[in-house]
Amino acid sequence: MDVTGRKVVIAHPSADLYGSDRMMLETLDGLVRSGADVVVVVPTEGPLTAHVRARGAEPLVVKTLVLRKNLLSPRGALSLLVQSAQSIVAIARFLARYKPDVVYVSTVSIPWWPVLARLAGCRVLVHVHEAEGHVRPVIRYLLALPLLFSSVVIANSRYTIRVLARSLPGKASRAQLVYNGVAGPQSVREPRAQLVEPVKLMYFGRISHRKGVDVAIDAVAELRRRGRGVQLDIVGAVFGGNEAYAHSLADRISRKGLQSSVRMVGFREDIWDLVADSDIVLVPARLDESFGNTVVEAMLAARPAVVSAMPGLLEAGSGYGSVQFVEPDDAGLVASAVEAVIDDWSRWSALAVEDSRRAQEHHAPTRYRDAVVALIAGTGAGVGTPG
Repeated sequence: MDVTGRKVVIAHPSADLYGSDRMMLETLDGLVRSGADVVVVVPTEGPLTAHVRARGAEPLVVKTLVLRKNLLSPRGALSLLVQSAQSIVAIARFLARYKPDVVYVSTVSIPWWPVLARLAGCRVLVHVHEAEGHVRPVIRYLLALPLLFSSVVIANSRYTIRVLARSLPGKASRAQLVYNGVAGPQSVREPRAQLVEPVKLMYFGRISHRKGVDVAIDAVAELRRRGRGVQLDIVGAVFGGNEAYAHSLADRISRKGLQSSVRMVGFREDIWDLVADSDIVLVPARLDESFGNTVVEAMLAARPAVVSAMPGLLEAGSGYGSVQFVEPDDAGLVASAVEAVIDDWSRWSALAVEDSRRAQEHHAPTRYRDAVVALIAGTGAGVGTPG
């Protein structure tokens, strides 16, 4: 099926501009360039919608259940039922009105989209960006269940496929692997030739407990205790409803006397100038990550990275010489890895420059777009790129 002139709906769970949101925009780019008539459906307005319009597609807001941790509990059961009912009605009405040829669902966190789209007779592709290996098997199975309604499953890593196989081995065996295509800065500013204090550390991405932002703060405290002059910029924001975690980080910074060493920058659409001003990127996630866009972005910007040794992050950073992997949830190990970079800066910075060139090739957005559009059109297969 050629996508030219075809009506394609992209169902997406947020209107933010983090890793999965930017991957959706790459998919949108590929579809628009291939001549598809694309509508992007999101549950709320947000910064993403302007980028959708800029790419020549129409953003629409449709009330959609987005699975969050608080809903997957006895206390959240009633809210889950109410939101499910509202979501079913809203999605069914939209599909009846718009009558798409293809529905591309960019996540498993909006479970009613694949179900209702398949019942409406659409070709359905679900792009799995989640690998919840740490959750209870029954929850993992329920999260995967809507994939039974998909025509094609796309996975962003081999680890994602392995986790899916625990619940739906048949679907996992046929899943198409497409590694994320990650856009880097327009030009790469090489690392500082001489590293002088303060050494500038950076965390960027969603602010949450699972991302281990508090571990990064504790690592700064430990580095200061060891006599190292370091500063940390934290760039990002919390999900709505998770403001308590942001407050806990502010309290942590104050309690440890790090007000002059840690800066909460907030969300930024364009992070590249901030990354260019940094020396070392921290990726201290404490729970499963399906892949590590942030790891790739650090490589694209030619910055050494200290990364939690979680399966998806290991897969993203495999083969890059400027990535150090440490056990999750251990600020002391993060601090020691940072010290290793500081003490051998010329070596680590040279490796980062080499890695930047490799990342540009292996995670080129054009490769990603071509692979996903071919799968949507029904003419291609996944193309995994090591590293």
